[in-house]
Amino acid sequence: MPAEESSAAIVLRARDYSESDRIVTLLTRDFGKLSGMAKGAKASRKRFERKLETFSHVMLYFRRRPNGQLVFVTRAEASPDLTPFAIEYDLTKIALGSYMLELAEAFTSEEAEATGAYCVLAEALGAVSVGRATLALRQAYELRLLHWAGYGLDFARCRQCADAISQSAYFIIARGGVVCARCRPMIPDGAVKLDASSAAALVSLGEAHFADALEARAAAADGALAISRFVASVLDRRLRSIAFLDSVLSANGAR
Repeated sequence: MPAEESSAAIVLRARDYSESDRIVTLLTRDFGKLSGMAKGAKASRKRFERKLETFSHVMLYFRRRPNGQLVFVTRAEASPDLTPFAIEYDLTKIALGSYMLELAEAFTSEEAEATGAYCVLAEALGAVSVGRATLALRQAYELRLLHWAGYGLDFARCRQCADAISQSAYFIIARGGVVCARCRPMIPDGAVKLDASSAAALVSLGEAHFADALEARAAAADGALAISRFVASVLDRRLRSIAFLDSVLSANGAR
């Protein structure tokens, strides 16, 4: 029998399977993204009691199968070293948290190294838990996760001449950064025009701790559009959670 392995993990998705089992997708600290079968999860209070729900932050114990992608989840436990996420009773937090989970899942691969993505997601969900779900926090999370994935967007300097951006600029998706108004005529690619204040906000949010982003000012609609178009170009699909998140943040006037 394969040895039991363990890691801190965040439940990204969970669904019932048969009368008593659950299939879960988790982002683990030590083994990347894993999908697993939890036999008897709906009936076993001792091994799983509400520990395999979406947003759960647990110590995961599992065994690998000789063949097949699904691991066998043997148990999941709370740990004093893992902060639980208090999200499930606030609609705005649920919307932002669900988006964070889905984006993390989209940027990670099964069993590929993803310690950095786990840490970014855990820190962001922790900030949502203790603070408010804001547009600034969303943008900070997007920028941090993109940076982890190797897409370090640059809003501070022109990609063409390297001058610091002090006025309006143009975000070029193919270049992952901005060009200044002087250099824009030399760049044939399509662009999103950014006000100087939006560019400055994105620079600040990309460097901020999530706790600080809770009180920061978000980039305006032009900055949000630049990020969303870049994410869409990388993923080549629209995430299911985006429409819900946009409607909830708009209804609550999140900044």
